[in-house]
Amino acid sequence: MNIKIGKESDINVLFVDNGKKCPIGFNGKNGEIVSTNNTVLVGIKGIKNKEDWRVLGVKLTGYLMKSGIKDVNIAVPKKCGDFIEGIALGSYKFSYKTDKKKTKLKTIYVSSKSDIKNTVAESIKRAQATNFTRDWVNTPPEDANSMSIEQKVVSMFKGTDVNVSVYGEDILIKNGMNAHLAVNRASRHEAKTIKLTYEPKDYDKHHIFVGKGLTYDSGGLSIKPGQHMTTMKADKAGAMTVWGLMKYLSESKSTNKVTVYMGIAENMIDGSAYKPDDVLTAMNGKTIHIKNTDAEGRLVLFDNLCLAQKENKKFDTIHTLATLTGAAVYSFGDEVGALVGFNEKLKRQVKKTGEKSGELFTVTEFHKYMMDGVNDTIADLSNTGTAGMGCQKAGLFLTNAITKKNKNKYCHWDIAGPAFVDKAFGHNPAGGTGFGVRTLIDFVK
Repeated sequence: MNIKIGKESDINVLFVDNGKKCPIGFNGKNGEIVSTNNTVLVGIKGIKNKEDWRVLGVKLTGYLMKSGIKDVNIAVPKKCGDFIEGIALGSYKFSYKTDKKKTKLKTIYVSSKSDIKNTVAESIKRAQATNFTRDWVNTPPEDANSMSIEQKVVSMFKGTDVNVSVYGEDILIKNGMNAHLAVNRASRHEAKTIKLTYEPKDYDKHHIFVGKGLTYDSGGLSIKPGQHMTTMKADKAGAMTVWGLMKYLSESKSTNKVTVYMGIAENMIDGSAYKPDDVLTAMNGKTIHIKNTDAEGRLVLFDNLCLAQKENKKFDTIHTLATLTGAAVYSFGDEVGALVGFNEKLKRQVKKTGEKSGELFTVTEFHKYMMDGVNDTIADLSNTGTAGMGCQKAGLFLTNAITKKNKNKYCHWDIAGPAFVDKAFGHNPAGGTGFGVRTLIDFVK
């Protein structure tokens, strides 16, 4: 489906805020949609905010795709960005079915009394970055492995302002990234870190984002129950989300420098798999006692946080994004990401930015009685810590990879709930949602 500026169709979409002079049963309420002759009536009475417009765009696209309409004109309101974003998000479909049902909807023409060309272009770029992340989160592990991801990254950023560096196992070994390597030991695919850099000539701030890229997580020797494995293709969502950000930056401009690290691994089982009771030495020299091989994402992130700080001496903020803990889902639900870290102001900045983007976060806190919660009796750290507050404990573990001078620059985003969902909510479809991409875009901008 294409979105173009102009008026080329015989069918028009009209916004209605009351039911007068409308078909019986249509009251003009937000979300009501009905067709009459060559007109599609869309109710907007009761719309209160940007997310309402975004969700309405998703609903309208879904209606048009099912209606058999080939093209349509929409006279959009002046502040139309969120509505256009919703239209583009609503067109998303992912399927491996051989008998795919093709929609007849080809083009949506948008027009307005104001010049909306730039607004439309920006909204489409944001939605396309989100849909791109959705695709890769949804892609099965046999098709989304470290090699196929590397090949796609290298090809898509060729000739753009995004620089690509790929670190194979030889470089990970050289850097002493034993935690990352251990997680991947039983995989037939090579462990990798993919570094992406967007650096304007004169930039204001430098932000670093480290994404967890577990292309599949069986749980390792601490194997998951069968019913909990079928969505583990989504355990790469953190890395796919920061990749979506860089897709957007390769097509747009920003006054800030952005560096991204995608930590790619696969947690599998064979005779070489890492084991509970192993003690690993991370890149910064910290020893980690493995209590559960299913607490693997924090190990990959830990080493990549160390690498990021080694390679970037000056930066303003550093973040990790990951589908890290089931505890975040149990505590906060499927629709909300959790923010962990010592800097309360930074966490609230991310939360506020997310609200504008239509993505919800909750701010978690450390307290003095949990600060020894990841200490271990035989090693510096345990990869699980003591029982309770699992989301915060995972974030606390990761802060041990952060140097003292950078402690207040760090924020961890646990997106285990909203990155992949069984039931659609708001403007998000079932499956991969691309949650976090637009918050990243707005945070960087």
